Amino acid sequence: MTRYRSYKRTHAYAKGTTCKRSCAALAILAIAVSPAMAGCGAQETGSTELPKKTDVEVIAFQQPWNSIAKECTETYGPEGVAYVEVSPPQETIEGTQWWTSYQPVSYKLDSKLGTQAEFKNMVEECNTAGVDIIADVVLNQTTGANDKGTQRGVAGTKYNPTTGDYPGFTGNEDQYPKGITKDDFHDYENGASITGYLNQEEVQEGRLSGMWDFDTSSDKVQDIQSDYFAKLYEMGVRGFRIDAAKHIDADDLKAIKEKTATKIGAPAKDIFWVQEVIGNAGEASGIQPSNYFDNGTVTQFAYVTNLKSAFKGSLTSLSDLGERLGDTKRNKFAIPDELANVFVTNWDTARNGQALTYRDGADYALANAFMLAYDYGTPRLISDYGFTASDDGAPGSTATEVPEVDFADECSSADGQWNCQQRWTPIRGMIAFHNYVHGTQVTDWQEHDDNVIAFSRGNKGFIAINNSTDDLKGLEFDTDMPDGEYCDVYGTQDCSTTVTVKGGKVKVDVAAKSAVAIYAGATAKVHPASSVAVDPSTPSW
Repeated sequence: MTRYRSYKRTHAYAKGTTCKRSCAALAILAIAVSPAMAGCGAQETGSTELPKKTDVEVIAFQQPWNSIAKECTETYGPEGVAYVEVSPPQETIEGTQWWTSYQPVSYKLDSKLGTQAEFKNMVEECNTAGVDIIADVVLNQTTGANDKGTQRGVAGTKYNPTTGDYPGFTGNEDQYPKGITKDDFHDYENGASITGYLNQEEVQEGRLSGMWDFDTSSDKVQDIQSDYFAKLYEMGVRGFRIDAAKHIDADDLKAIKEKTATKIGAPAKDIFWVQEVIGNAGEASGIQPSNYFDNGTVTQFAYVTNLKSAFKGSLTSLSDLGERLGDTKRNKFAIPDELANVFVTNWDTARNGQALTYRDGADYALANAFMLAYDYGTPRLISDYGFTASDDGAPGSTATEVPEVDFADECSSADGQWNCQQRWTPIRGMIAFHNYVHGTQVTDWQEHDDNVIAFSRGNKGFIAINNSTDDLKGLEFDTDMPDGEYCDVYGTQDCSTTVTVKGGKVKVDVAAKSAVAIYAGATAKVHPASSVAVDPSTPSW
């Protein structure tokens, strides 16, 4: 017997802008529904657009600029992605490992992922496609301090990690001709590395994994780093992810942001920041998420672990997720909805075992569907690659370059080295769902059993998720959706499977480890046209 709960929440959304797009392909994973409901067919569609973009982000992890530029035009823009987050664009140490991107040797925009000209072109191409770029920015550290002697970055800039000399950090006007020296770094206990997280000073002035730690309280460092932000902003970048933000004093970040705002002539509050902060009881009070709320949005790592626990256990634990993670009166580590940046996984959690990943198959797809259907935080997807060892760089990486990838070719099957999540059928469908229902509340939360849930988003959308291993037939749920015949956007692009709502009820068959999702803008007669039912990149789970 289905159990019913109703949750209504109000939210403040201030993320993303909107733009109109022409009709675009919406590819979605085929799913079992009642035969009586099937058969609308692509030939019955009318002319319609996908919902306008809202706030969906996609991490284009370790992807070259030219590849992202093309994918913005072919996929991200048409499907309604608001932001693409790119890996750090600055010059770094050499090496095939992905983490070399997080050890800058200068703020020159020549990196393993492309040249400054290619970066600028990517930003312009994506902006033209209606997609804004978020740049991952490394402010906390440079390189390991124990590496020996003079070395060169991927663009040829010399640096000496033994002496702490980084002459490539000169500022936009070369106002610091000697660059960064050892005097511009913190010297916590004579260069000690961080060994614990209960001492705020140690966390924010000690060396993370042995890397030189910028003295972000100094005027010189703040000037150089705000110059970097200003340069990126003036090239068209409209968002910034602050790597290792909890390792930087929140007041220092505020000062850097304000200096950036002065240089670009915009209010600091209008500069979109995503700050990497991990809140938990085992860390100092001064590095908890609440310290960073005044600066911008904050990553909600508890969302990652909660989703993994639920999809490996019971989905009913998600019934009050927004309150548990967003109500600061209930949870001192909470991040309010409008400040929370949520995700199923990122590159770190994919490698440390904390999150669901592409290796979890249907669980991973369903968790992303839940995130896009639910009403807490700004959703952040990832487009990454398969890896064996945690250090593995992008396919074909050399010490100085990541080769370009043609996603149209790479994603022509589900067997490529790149995972192509941005093209998967359920991801595309749920991006459209999210954009359409954006700003509404979760209503009519229902639990058929521990692993089968359903809910509406007011009268705009409905989703049922079956995380059990059994095909379930004839499930009946309440919904606020108006009566009508709707396309199952989790299941097919061409509306070859439909769901009927009648009298506030929806009766569906939901296959094992799958879902049914409908929204009021995709009906049997009017929905985005498509020549395929399922995108070829979609895995068979």
